[in-house]
Amino acid sequence: MVAMTTWLYDSGREPDIVFINCARRPSEIILRDRMELMASRIVGIDLKWVVEEPDPFRPWTGYGGMFNQIMLDLMAQDYLEREVFCCGPEPFMRAVREALAGLGYDMSRYHQESFTAEPGHAEDVPEDVIPDEQNHAEIAFALSGVTTRCSETDTILAAAKAAGLVIPSGCSMGICGTCKVRKTEDQVHMVHNGGITDEDVEDGYILACCSKPLGRVSVEA
Repeated sequence: MVAMTTWLYDSGREPDIVFINCARRPSEIILRDRMELMASRIVGIDLKWVVEEPDPFRPWTGYGGMFNQIMLDLMAQDYLEREVFCCGPEPFMRAVREALAGLGYDMSRYHQESFTAEPGHAEDVPEDVIPDEQNHAEIAFALSGVTTRCSETDTILAAAKAAGLVIPSGCSMGICGTCKVRKTEDQVHMVHNGGITDEDVEDGYILACCSKPLGRVSVEA
């Protein structure tokens, strides 16, 4: 990504780039000085830094935590109209893909470059499972005894409301964790913004506001 940006800069182009760099700490941002120099000399390179934690004894006023959908909307409100180029470790790129897909981004405009070589047998690598509006799903609300059908792009919370059920909720953005319920059967596609812990996910819990059913799903609600 740095090389692509540098080429546009060196060739005298007029770029329109929102450059998002995620690092563990500010001191670990790769080629930060070089990027800031280019951004200071031309219009069209908008730098956004995201760090998991600040350096000891050094204040940080930029974005903190893990990159998520809310940050993306704040950084580039026109992201649905842009091409997205992504580079990094596979877990990071998977998180970016899921965040974009969950926001309705056209994934044909997403491009990525891995830090590692491609696997020798592509067929051995499972493809990302993305909810499809054309596919129907079925949700069984076990405690209420209600079963309803919906699209794979509907959230568990939206389907519950449509069926006349009440799942306590708050932000509806995967932050507050109010709508946490336990999934007892099959799979969902969940992209949250920190409102649930890894331990809860391992125990079968999901956030109804940002979980979409894949096939038939049963939840305790």
